[in-house]
Amino acid sequence: MIKKTVLLNLLFMVVFAFGCSSNEDDNETIETQTFLEKYDGVVWLEDSTDSLDTYAYLIQFLNTSKSLVSNEMSDGGTSGPSNCDTESLPYITENTEDTFVQSIGTESRTYTVTNLGKSLRVKSVDTSDPSLDEISNYSRSSLSMDCN
Repeated sequence: MIKKTVLLNLLFMVVFAFGCSSNEDDNETIETQTFLEKYDGVVWLEDSTDSLDTYAYLIQFLNTSKSLVSNEMSDGGTSGPSNCDTESLPYITENTEDTFVQSIGTESRTYTVTNLGKSLRVKSVDTSDPSLDEISNYSRSSLSMDCN
């Protein structure tokens, strides 16, 4: 009877110890990627681009160099020449998972990805001259930047 009681107590202690032990994963924070990390290298095609037979206006974010590459490609990006420009991205005021903001003085540009990563909205605002405000919409593209 004493052996049975000791074994039951031992079993109870083992179950209690494992049942009450903390799971280290519960205390870990889930790290999300920044905008530049998540959309590094993704090519975006401007929605207001004329038919792809005329030209394609593309942009691409590069995380390692903190830059934005823009490319206006004639012939819809299939065989015509391209005109690439690389712009550094200084004055970053927000770089969260789906939003990237640059601000300097009275000007700001906000890049927001929506539609499960398929759409990009770029809003440029100048508080000193609202006539310069602009909104552009882009869609994720399979076109290549072809910037050599």
